[in-house]
Amino acid sequence: MKNLLILFTALLLLTGCKAQNTKTAQTSKDLMHLQYATAKQNTLDLFLPKTYTEKTPVIILIHGGAWMMGGNEYTDKTAKDLRDRGFIVANIDYRYVSETVHGKDLLMDIDKAVTFVQKQAKDYHFATTGYNMSGISAGAHLALLYGYTTTKNIKSIAVLCAPTQLDDPKRLAELQQHDLVKNVELLADATYILGKQPNSKFTNVSPYAHIKQIPTLLFHGDKDDLVPYAQSAFMYESLQAKGVPSKLVTMTGKGHDCGMNQPDSEKQVLDEITNWVNQYNN
Repeated sequence: MKNLLILFTALLLLTGCKAQNTKTAQTSKDLMHLQYATAKQNTLDLFLPKTYTEKTPVIILIHGGAWMMGGNEYTDKTAKDLRDRGFIVANIDYRYVSETVHGKDLLMDIDKAVTFVQKQAKDYHFATTGYNMSGISAGAHLALLYGYTTTKNIKSIAVLCAPTQLDDPKRLAELQQHDLVKNVELLADATYILGKQPNSKFTNVSPYAHIKQIPTLLFHGDKDDLVPYAQSAFMYESLQAKGVPSKLVTMTGKGHDCGMNQPDSEKQVLDEITNWVNQYNN
């Protein structure tokens, strides 16, 4: 529980060309607490910039919280910052893992949220397909896993401090130091015996095992003591081995907040995401 509180504190620091049908307003438009499915946590905030077209990139943003706490208030500031850079941003919430809710259910929530955004696109005249995934921590894991497994058209992925390999005893031992293995067990809907080789259900919830040809941008602090830097380093090597356009940005000296609580490093992350999404959204 102590380590979950550390994670909670780290995540709180994060809360911080012409086309047809151009939509213009005097100010940006924030559509808050939209219910995209029936569960209480199935809500999202949709942020529309002052000016956008049907070619404006749409980003689906997913918050962290070890898959079982917090909400999209964690990523509210980042969503607004990306909106102010001209992107349409859907900042989504989702159910927590539990004895009855597992990884496949969280992916189902995300898929329903994306479908909901596609329906909103018809009313607000923005792109109905070809979205970009992003997320932080557990949300980064879900952004990767959803992006690689969905049949929907995902143009790019950009994630911060993502757990990417959840079927390796060494990686699970690192998470065990922070009492997070139970969270992974609920995610995988399986039991892990410490020191033993995890079964295939843990592989099924590991993004590296589902890599597709989707341009992927990774950020990770080299001082992250909750999700070790090695997780993103391994993912980058796996992406490169499969010939996927990819980049790993090492946030030197940064921990699990990935530098998002400091203006200079926050700007670096936002600049990199902006360039990545703009490069691959076409």
